[in-house]
Amino acid sequence: MFELFTPTSKVQKDRQVIHDTDARVAKYSRRGLLLNFLVFVLSLVFGDFFYRENNLAIVLVTGLLLVTLLRSYYLFRFEALYSRAPRRWRTQYFIASFLGAIWWSVILVSLTWVLGMREETLIMWLYTVVFYSSVANVFAPYIRFLKIYLFIGMIPAALTAMALATVEGYLYAAIMVLFYMMLIHQARVTGTGYWQRLEANFVLHERARGLENEQKSSRAAIELKNEFLVNLGHEFRTSLNDILGTLALVDDAELSDRQRDLLGMASKAGERQLDLVNNVVDFSKITTKSLELDESVFDLRRLVAKLVRDFSLEAHQQGVELNYLLDPELPSRVRGDAARLRQITATLLGHAIKFSVTGNVFIEVSYASSDDDMGELQAVISDSHYHRTDEAKAEVDESRLQEAEQTGRVGIGLSISKGLAECMGGSVHLLKNPAGGNRLVINVRLQTISHQGKTLGADQKLSGKRLLLVDLPDRVAMDLESELNNWGVDTNTVYGYEQAVTRIAEEREKGAPVDLVLIYNRLNSFNALALSRELAATDETAELKQVIAMSVLQRDTDEVQQHLTHYAQVSCLEKPVIYKQLYEALCQRLLSSPNSNTESVVEPAPGPVAPVLDVPGTRRILVVEDHRVNQMVASGMLKKLGCYVQLVGNGPEAVAILEKERFDLVLLDSELPDDAAISAVHKIREHEKAANSRRVPIVGMIPELSDDEVNQLLAAGFDDQVGKPLRYEALEGRLQRWLDITPPPLPAAE
Repeated sequence: MFELFTPTSKVQKDRQVIHDTDARVAKYSRRGLLLNFLVFVLSLVFGDFFYRENNLAIVLVTGLLLVTLLRSYYLFRFEALYSRAPRRWRTQYFIASFLGAIWWSVILVSLTWVLGMREETLIMWLYTVVFYSSVANVFAPYIRFLKIYLFIGMIPAALTAMALATVEGYLYAAIMVLFYMMLIHQARVTGTGYWQRLEANFVLHERARGLENEQKSSRAAIELKNEFLVNLGHEFRTSLNDILGTLALVDDAELSDRQRDLLGMASKAGERQLDLVNNVVDFSKITTKSLELDESVFDLRRLVAKLVRDFSLEAHQQGVELNYLLDPELPSRVRGDAARLRQITATLLGHAIKFSVTGNVFIEVSYASSDDDMGELQAVISDSHYHRTDEAKAEVDESRLQEAEQTGRVGIGLSISKGLAECMGGSVHLLKNPAGGNRLVINVRLQTISHQGKTLGADQKLSGKRLLLVDLPDRVAMDLESELNNWGVDTNTVYGYEQAVTRIAEEREKGAPVDLVLIYNRLNSFNALALSRELAATDETAELKQVIAMSVLQRDTDEVQQHLTHYAQVSCLEKPVIYKQLYEALCQRLLSSPNSNTESVVEPAPGPVAPVLDVPGTRRILVVEDHRVNQMVASGMLKKLGCYVQLVGNGPEAVAILEKERFDLVLLDSELPDDAAISAVHKIREHEKAANSRRVPIVGMIPELSDDEVNQLLAAGFDDQVGKPLRYEALEGRLQRWLDITPPPLPAAE
């Protein structure tokens, strides 16, 4: 069967593309349809043809009208007919168009034969050329149809002109044939360009659709992975909750120093496992940009000092000296996400310790305040000594960061740290110094709350005391001398036994003898022990009080314990030197009575948590928890914070007791069976409205939930949330937020 259009490419077989092409043909054909009829009628009215060939004119008009009506049927009912059978509509319309071209050709032949090449004929010929020029652009995609259509409409008129055997006839015939050939060429070029353009658009569209499908599949895979990680994290947290909770309770019992150290190592190992679980969940949230910060007011100096103290054992186990320096302008209290800040710093500090090439890791913390109450915290972790004057020479080496990340040297920790820092309005960079050594730089935006804090040594108890520093690292010695001078202590720094003995003798001859010697012991030797033994064995310095700064691992060796037992004037101080611990050690050694010597200067062992009595002024906390271990953990932590605690095991009991008694805060487990937690919150809020009483803050103890789930709990009436398993710092932050409870003093850098 003869086909006027045979699709050969994908785009020509696409239904939507062909529909748009046919709709375009129908749109422009409607315009020419009515115009053809109008032009011919006007030529009859104002010309001579109607008067000369009246009957023929009527036949031509009638035939044109019928053909116009036939074509109008297909054009004005395009959508209705096309939707049923697109190919049949196209074929039938092409046939109707052929009939129209045939009849228009009959009109031109009749005018040319009867009138010759006169005005009416010339006008109709000119209109024909213009009309078919526009038609050629519209029908160009269907080049096979267009060739036949133009041939039928133009060539018979040219042949008739030639049949007149006049010069004008030959000339106009040649022009008509030439126009026919030009239109065919133009249509072929236009049609080819049309399909090529659609082919390119089709390919782009298919590619975009493929990418969109891939993106949907990738997004679905990411969501599935994130959901799996969150669920897996919840299962791990549930197991770790019992372990860490039990260890926290054991920590309150009376233990020996050795037992306490072992217990601390177990607790830290469990916390690291919990941090690992949190890191995995955080990574999934960072990749989906769904991480929300939990901002609260916290003690910045205390956080840094505790972080350094927690990592000291790990550093010493790997033979790495760990020291730190705090900017004197560091504010005492800031607002931000303390847990995330600690997570970033701990991850990078652990990395620096693990991959240290010099055996020395130094962390320096500074703070730059801006005009408003915001500021930028900068923590520089270096595996070599450097000075801030080298900062301009340092170069950002992002490639090293990417290499470390890709090779797995820090696992996902680096990616998480970078993502968290960016969420907190900061960044993480690796700087390399031309002189050698690398530095990890952490920048985080925080809100400054208070610059004024309790100044250590403000009472000047140690004023006038004289202290000799022996073998301290340069940076540590410089900063420590400055701090000791603030306490009113006169200090000198020497290196080695000869310098120490010489300086002690010189100071004694001046009438200002040294009161105490602080000896810094290196990790890879017992140099301080040898120096201490020499001083204790010499008559002039035998009674001189000594404090040896060494690691816990060194302190627990038999050799050190024997030395401390044999020389009562010698005591130990754990490295790195924490200013508060040093201040307490100096007060104990220099201000206590001669007979009150102790073997070692360490933090006093915490005894069992004393019960907190329900007396006026004591914060009353109601804990709603059905798990016995969780009850014990929450109760122990709250008692440490000086709160009176009452325990209940379910929601109805909590509602009943709140209707009778007054509590300052409710700690409610959000996972009580049968949605009992939400039901209890609703009833508590309803009772408050009915009794017109104050709104008691309700803090939900929740596992890792999605943001939508947390928002649902807040919408149900919860005021805040704290993660499970409970951590002391997180619980302390919630009490500070809602009850303005001041935490008990802990060893920290002041």
